[in-house]
Amino acid sequence: MALIYKVKQENIDVIFPYIRHLLQKPLDRGLGEITLDTVQGYCRLGYHQLWLGLDQVSKKIVLAFTTEIITYPTGQKQLHLHLTGAEEHSLDKWLNDWSGPVEDFCKQNNISYIHTTGRDGWEKVLKPLGYSKYYTVLVKEIGND
Repeated sequence: MALIYKVKQENIDVIFPYIRHLLQKPLDRGLGEITLDTVQGYCRLGYHQLWLGLDQVSKKIVLAFTTEIITYPTGQKQLHLHLTGAEEHSLDKWLNDWSGPVEDFCKQNNISYIHTTGRDGWEKVLKPLGYSKYYTVLVKEIGND
């Protein structure tokens, strides 16, 4: 079981050295479109929110993830779950705990939807929490030789 909480903006630089390794994992699987320093800066400036999961038994941080509130021209707000990094073999320690605090945050901020992108395995993991596949993202690298 994990305690999930949102890090206050003024504490980003204090906590970031302890979770860099967690957020680096999903960045390494990405396309190089964002760096860890950029993520830290976005969180520090309040563009993104940093969330942590603390294992209540070991008292160690086992999860770090970032979110961004997106407001569309219609006024609708959605929360984009950007990066999720966790200690290996810790999924069972936090999977059922993170959605409640995030959904509460959404309700407090009039956010209508949570959306995320990820590898195919996330679809199976998130389905019991009410998530469904909405679209597929395809990419092609264009070489600039």
